Amino acid sequence: MAQKRSNRISTFGSQLTAIVSVTLVLLILGVLAVLGIAGHSGADMLKSNLGFIVKVERDASDADINRLKQMFNSASYVSGYVYASADEIMETETQYIGEDIAALLDINPFGAEFDVKVTPEYASVDSIDEITKRLIADSAIESVLTESTIIASVNSTLGRVSWMLMGIALSLLIISIVLIYNTVHLAVYSRRFVIHTMKLVGATGGFIRRPFIIAGACNGLISAAIASVLLICGLAYGSQIDPFIGSCFSMNLCGIVIAGLFIVGIIICTFASLFATNRYLRADYDDMFMK
Repeated sequence: MAQKRSNRISTFGSQLTAIVSVTLVLLILGVLAVLGIAGHSGADMLKSNLGFIVKVERDASDADINRLKQMFNSASYVSGYVYASADEIMETETQYIGEDIAALLDINPFGAEFDVKVTPEYASVDSIDEITKRLIADSAIESVLTESTIIASVNSTLGRVSWMLMGIALSLLIISIVLIYNTVHLAVYSRRFVIHTMKLVGATGGFIRRPFIIAGACNGLISAAIASVLLICGLAYGSQIDPFIGSCFSMNLCGIVIAGLFIVGIIICTFASLFATNRYLRADYDDMFMK
């Protein structure tokens, strides 16, 4: 009886170890996915603040100004713009310099300006250069000031960060698969003599595999559920500390990450149980004493 009780405790302990290990692995993958989404959202926000300044000719008419406003309102590359009239720019420069420019020159030397922000899809040097060429051809536009150096630097940095995150994600995925397989293998190892006994009484391979595969899928399901709860609690806590964290995510994105955790957990644990069970199905009695 004591030996039977010891075996039960060993089986329960191996299953608990498998669930805890898989939960930690899935939680790490979930955190990495969240970081990737946050990085992508942050990159889009950063790109949305990039753009160019359109200086309008000083003798441009109100009709020209309204035409430019309508053009920017309907342009697919514009995420938003701020219009400043010649008088507003004069007032701003007067306050900055501390001298009445209009009194000194008797004229307003400034023209109206549009501070245009582009959408993330057009936040590249080539795209903005192409847009600039079209704008310069407009008779109401004096010049276009771009941020080509800043845009090139931002895109280069984001590209390196994206490749680095992809490399880390791939490495962690491979490590996770190996860790989950070894953990599930240990859980099956604790019941290897049960497998051998079932073989001796004539049980088919499919009959022997079925409970182990179901147990593996359940372990993956439970682990994914625990990892999802921990991840959601972490995001909720982070959003309270910094609202920017919450602004980087939507319910759809969180749902995709959580669904991915369930899919990865169930698939990897199921296949790990299948492979580990097959190993002991093919093993002889003497091999049962070896890992």
